[in-house]
Amino acid sequence: MKPQHNLEQITLYLTQTLSGYEVIPANWGWHIHKGDKYCGHMEYQRTKGWQGRAFNRLPTKLKEQLKKFAQSGFSMRSVTT
Repeated sequence: MKPQHNLEQITLYLTQTLSGYEVIPANWGWHIHKGDKYCGHMEYQRTKGWQGRAFNRLPTKLKEQLKKFAQSGFSMRSVTT
């Protein structure tokens, strides 16, 4: 898959997984909103995994789902920095 396609697929996954949140693609990662509240930025790096203010604010269950998704190897290598 091409990196842009992978990014779109990951954005779709995030949108579905983070139901109740708005996921907005950014230059490096995603901006996450919940209603009128800005939760922060979130990104994925191969060496560090998911990180960012928004990721840290997510409920533990959602964090675990995102970690499993990244570990599944779903083309995360081609969208990492």
